[in-house]
Amino acid sequence: MTVYKQNIRHKSSLLIWVAGFILLLLGYRFFELQVVDYHKYWSKAQSNAVRRISVPAQRGIIYDRNGVSLVDNSPIYDMKVIPVDVTEVFNYGLLADVTGLEETELREKIRQGKRGISRFRPLLIQRHIGFEVMARLEEYRLELPGLIFSQLPARVYPDSCKLTHSLGYLRNITEEIIQHSDTTLNYRPDDIYGAAGLEMSYEAYLRGRDGVELHTVDILGRDLGVLQQENYYPPVPGSRLDLCIDARLQLKGERLLAGRRGALIAMDPVNGDVLAYVSSPDYDLDSFVGPIPYDLWNKWNTDPNRPLLNRVINGTYPPGSVMKLVAAAAALKYKSVSPTWTVNCTGSYVYGNRTYHCWNEGGHGLVNLKTAIKYSCNVYFYHLIQQMSLEQWASMARAFGFGSRTGIDLPYESRGVVPTKKYMNNKYTSRGWAKGNLLSFVIGQGDVLATPVQVAQMINLIAQKGRTCKPHLSKDIMLTPFRLDLKPSTWDFIQQAMWEVVNGEHGTGKSSRIPGPAVVRGKTGTSENPHGEPHSWYGGYVTLPDGRMMTIAIIVENGGKGSHVAAPMAKEMFQLFSDLYLTSG
Repeated sequence: MTVYKQNIRHKSSLLIWVAGFILLLLGYRFFELQVVDYHKYWSKAQSNAVRRISVPAQRGIIYDRNGVSLVDNSPIYDMKVIPVDVTEVFNYGLLADVTGLEETELREKIRQGKRGISRFRPLLIQRHIGFEVMARLEEYRLELPGLIFSQLPARVYPDSCKLTHSLGYLRNITEEIIQHSDTTLNYRPDDIYGAAGLEMSYEAYLRGRDGVELHTVDILGRDLGVLQQENYYPPVPGSRLDLCIDARLQLKGERLLAGRRGALIAMDPVNGDVLAYVSSPDYDLDSFVGPIPYDLWNKWNTDPNRPLLNRVINGTYPPGSVMKLVAAAAALKYKSVSPTWTVNCTGSYVYGNRTYHCWNEGGHGLVNLKTAIKYSCNVYFYHLIQQMSLEQWASMARAFGFGSRTGIDLPYESRGVVPTKKYMNNKYTSRGWAKGNLLSFVIGQGDVLATPVQVAQMINLIAQKGRTCKPHLSKDIMLTPFRLDLKPSTWDFIQQAMWEVVNGEHGTGKSSRIPGPAVVRGKTGTSENPHGEPHSWYGGYVTLPDGRMMTIAIIVENGGKGSHVAAPMAKEMFQLFSDLYLTSG
């Protein structure tokens, strides 16, 4: 009996020690949870009750030079769910009925979203839904746990002018874009970004910084709304972008080219400001607010009129007779001929076994360098190019900016082509071309290709006697000088010849002349086109009595003679510029 009692006492003591040890462990664990690791688990507990929701920033508004709003924002909504919060009470059928989505696809998408760490992150269900749809779904929030909405700024275009190809558009972000972008942009899946034009060039400037909104979530995963706390970070809107564009000149240019294929760019030659920028035909920028239907995108891409082509910087054309100004500058610089050197134009010129024709089949008679520019005499320039080398001509063309990008603040600018001896040897081999090819180059034909913005930059240099700046659409950009050093007498000669083109008797550019004190100088061009009617060119500038100027370059594809189509368009632009700025301060 004594032994039995001893065993009982021994077992009791053992149980007491075990229980005490367990209580000690529990106490230590309680102390660790409540004191040592308090902040760690408090943060985790908070994350179960609070969701961090990104709030997209408003993109910067874009204005013209006079403060007219060209691009603004209008809210649309993205519908998302947090997969981990979607419970068995989630009404898939209701969501499918309201949104038009397939119920089976909804279930599968959310099921996939519940895998891994991504189950805690918002999962995009549908982009760009209207306020009415959002409001209707908000009424059934208890049946849709985990459903959230985020506001997204969509672009709207309040002014009458379009500026389609220069403004550009926004697109949905892709993983490739995220991986190759500057990390300071902080892109996330389902973001939007500037994909073309100024929206792309000034993406970092316009984008702004997204904010963070805290939402309370109950035990069933239902979003109970915004949690108003001090650690809420509001979005920072993007910066405004002020353009050099004058909306009034822009609208006039768009109306002049409506229904045609072509391009127009008007500039201030003093500082490189782009006053009007038109590429026609264009497309509807409003189509880029939401996903573009495949049929519409395919239609644009297969349209023979190529509405997606930005003709001002990407259209490469034979520049035609406007290039005769380059040959004149080269002749004067290298003293190939004197300004009084004459040629008798009979309407044709024979070189080897081929006959080259002047546009005036009856001929211009005896012409010198100035009258050859005035009448745009091909035969004179056929003779002139024989007095200089290909490299001399090509060097002058490159000095004017042809064959290289102007540096305008838009992406994907084309270079064009200035054929050199190396270029011709690579393309045709040394036996595949001869000096006779220069007869085509000197009148802006053959392998010579230029963009309208390059022609405008040439006119800028002439108007300012070799001193201008790189073209730009933003007023806030740092000016970059562009120079071409020629003798003052050379610039005076070219300017006077261009005055004769417009104001002299029988000048080819007389249809660009405007009445009043403003003075117009210009050069017409007609470039042959193997695919149809020739292209109509005009490059020139107007000078107001106070010294202010506007240069312009216009091409109308298949428009015929420059004197008949492009020059009258230039006249209307010059007249409007004169009316707007002649008496303004």
